[in-house]
Amino acid sequence: MAGLPARREHAALPLTQWPEQDRQAWDAANRQPDFLVPGGHAARWRPASQRNAERAHGRWLAWLLEQGVALANEAPMARITPERFTAYVAFLRKGRAPCTVVGYLSWFSMLCKAMFPEGDWRWLHQAHNNLQREARPTRDKRSRMVPAQGLLQLGHELMEHAGTVLDDASVATTQPRQRVAAARDFRDGLMIALLALRPLRVTNFLGITIGRHLRRSGDRVTLSFAGEETKTKRPIETIWPEELLLSLDRYLAEVRPILMAAKVSVDPARPPRPAGAILWVGQGGTPLTPGGLTKALQRHTTRHFGHYVNAHLFRDCLATTVANEDPDHVHMAQHMLHHTKLSTTERSYILTDSRLALRRHHDLMAKLRKAARQRLRARAENAP
Repeated sequence: MAGLPARREHAALPLTQWPEQDRQAWDAANRQPDFLVPGGHAARWRPASQRNAERAHGRWLAWLLEQGVALANEAPMARITPERFTAYVAFLRKGRAPCTVVGYLSWFSMLCKAMFPEGDWRWLHQAHNNLQREARPTRDKRSRMVPAQGLLQLGHELMEHAGTVLDDASVATTQPRQRVAAARDFRDGLMIALLALRPLRVTNFLGITIGRHLRRSGDRVTLSFAGEETKTKRPIETIWPEELLLSLDRYLAEVRPILMAAKVSVDPARPPRPAGAILWVGQGGTPLTPGGLTKALQRHTTRHFGHYVNAHLFRDCLATTVANEDPDHVHMAQHMLHHTKLSTTERSYILTDSRLALRRHHDLMAKLRKAARQRLRARAENAP
């Protein structure tokens, strides 16, 4: 496709630059159903899933272009062959973790079935399953985990320090930048504390909207998400932690307005999107982005723990803390993470400390031995 604008090497080809046949197939996959025509196979996907699948196909097209393939000369489905797929996997494996590669290919496989439902994709499905079975994490998640109590304490410390700055009347009049920085740290502390106690997935967490998801009824505050807004497609309803109610009140009444009013430089070509009723906002009143959340967590957790604890790792930290501290009630972690099956929680999120397990086993055996000795002593004393 001659005349394509310059792009970063290996970047996904934007939808606007796809060949016409590919765009038509993708439009058909996303066609909404009506009473005369059935919907496309991707019509009921969540927007995030549609974006991921779109990027997967764009990444595939970009790679084909780099291989010198004339996209316009081949039908979209005809381009996808086992031989090319094998070469594409080899390319993806360069500099990428195995689980990342499997993630890319998972979306690619889903998209193929949605865009070209008439194709026989059994070979692609089998190849993806084989790669998924072989994939192993390259980073040791256990070494990056911290107790959920430590995350909660960090959140409280940030809010306490920021609150002290905000309480200083002179800061508001003579040091506006310091005031905004304190408001940002208070927000970060509240986010960290909430994630430690209610580790929602990032999409739901950043999408919390006042009055829609965050609702108050008397002294009770709830977080509610409809099934179509969640990964498991099941509704979520949970209570805002009682120990964070006062912090929430201060954030809404004082901290959030400071961030909303903070002045930031704006690119006229890219006007900012107003936050509206979104709970978490950045400076200038724009919704906090996933990148903004990442920067906040990197800054505070790295300084406090010596390494970065990302938002998803909060879920592992909570599940493992529950399993270590209260193993008899490990099922609580399943409900706190909103998993449909306990096996998902146990397999992917709980990394129990073997030393704790051994210590509990030792304590149990000691308790059993003590009980056995007491029974033998009682028998000896009662013997005629």
